[in-house]
Amino acid sequence: MLGLRAPWGTEGGVEQAVGELAPRLAATGVDVTVYCRGRYNPHGSGPRAGVRLVDTPTLYRRSLEALVHTGLAAPRATWSADVVHLHACGPALFSGVPALVGRPVVVTLHGKDWERDKWGPAARMFLRSGAWMAGHAATEIITVSAGLEAWCREHYPAPVTHIPNGVAPHEPVPWEPAVFPELRPGGYHLFLGRLVPEKEIHTLLRAVTRAPPRLPVVITGGGSYTDDYVDQLHRAAPAGVIFTGPRFGYEKAMLLTHARSFLFPSRVEGLPIALLEAMAAGLPTLASQIPPNLEVLGDCGGWRLPVGDAAAWGDALHAVEEAPPELLARLAAEGRARVDAAFGWDAVVAATRRVYDRVRAPRGAPAS
Repeated sequence: MLGLRAPWGTEGGVEQAVGELAPRLAATGVDVTVYCRGRYNPHGSGPRAGVRLVDTPTLYRRSLEALVHTGLAAPRATWSADVVHLHACGPALFSGVPALVGRPVVVTLHGKDWERDKWGPAARMFLRSGAWMAGHAATEIITVSAGLEAWCREHYPAPVTHIPNGVAPHEPVPWEPAVFPELRPGGYHLFLGRLVPEKEIHTLLRAVTRAPPRLPVVITGGGSYTDDYVDQLHRAAPAGVIFTGPRFGYEKAMLLTHARSFLFPSRVEGLPIALLEAMAAGLPTLASQIPPNLEVLGDCGGWRLPVGDAAAWGDALHAVEEAPPELLARLAAEGRARVDAAFGWDAVVAATRRVYDRVRAPRGAPAS
């Protein structure tokens, strides 16, 4: 697998997806190697959780990092692996490398990355080109959402399979006041994700400024080559907004366990893992009305809000604070049931293994 920073110790939907998928595949007998960018891999090259990590050099610049890393890792993966599995649009530009020598290549498209604000015109062209290359060179494409599957089938000849991101059952952890001394259990709203413009965090800030809720809004996450945007958020943040920076492991689980609600105002997503995690934790959700979010939420109750409408988001913050306990309990049960039924990792792993079996089968052999 290649195309990500590292499977553990860094933010990002692709990173988190691979960090969950790779060891589960390894546990079923798949020999998995993940090529990492050394700056983000705290564990270094070597085995971890049944997965072989291999640090490969890159240039740490926004528009070059993924391309240079994948360009160096793709030939090595092609030489050593039975299946090369690329993740995301940019790295997919190199899906032709294994294809040239007849090596099966699977590409997981996690979203239309060229729609993200942080990319300039040249980078967006490369990202579109990567998706096009996957559509013409990949043995099979995996998409994380049904909407993206339909789009790929319309535009590309490669076979396409929809396998959503998964989520593990949430393990509640006790509150430790010393970790977040400014917060109290059940006494804050939570946003969790990278601090990038398409997440629409600025809409939350405007909502809090317009009609301050009773409880603080906690913004958890870090930037991704978006320092200017992060600075703008900090400068615009009114009283009642708390930035925690990135949090992982126990601290992240603590925030999810004890939040009053989960806020997800994003306007661009593939299939949002953070929203899945919040539902698994039983949090009432305030989410933007974009197709990937609605695909995750299904028929669950909660607040579905227009993108960028600060007034609507402000009203919803007050509504969830005033909601009776029985409503919040029902929303929690619906969310947990939804992710258990539709986004369990066992089904994701089994479906991914079926893709590997198909692409490795001799041409003309019946599909498994």
